[in-house]
Amino acid sequence: MLWMLCRNGQQNRKHFFCWCFMDVTQVFGAVLRAERRKRGLTQTDLALRAGLHLNFICMVERGESSPTLPTLYALADALELPAEALIATVSQQITTGRRAPKNK
Repeated sequence: MLWMLCRNGQQNRKHFFCWCFMDVTQVFGAVLRAERRKRGLTQTDLALRAGLHLNFICMVERGESSPTLPTLYALADALELPAEALIATVSQQITTGRRAPKNK
């Protein structure tokens, strides 16, 4: 079905799937940021708890990078949240077209 949304050229398919991936990456970053802030954690706190570099946390939250599966579990563990809950929230927001709520 996704192929029907693209033009016939291979390059167009590639751009379409890159766009989808980037959107998922941005939504995941927004969800991660919202969950982190909900728990009153700084990016540094999350990085230390997950055993990750602060710059990586920043890049994920900005939607510039996406975590591997083991990293996803480390982030979820650091947030004291099941990894499945993170994925479910991302999936829900993608299918409904909503973004993670901004906490001030």
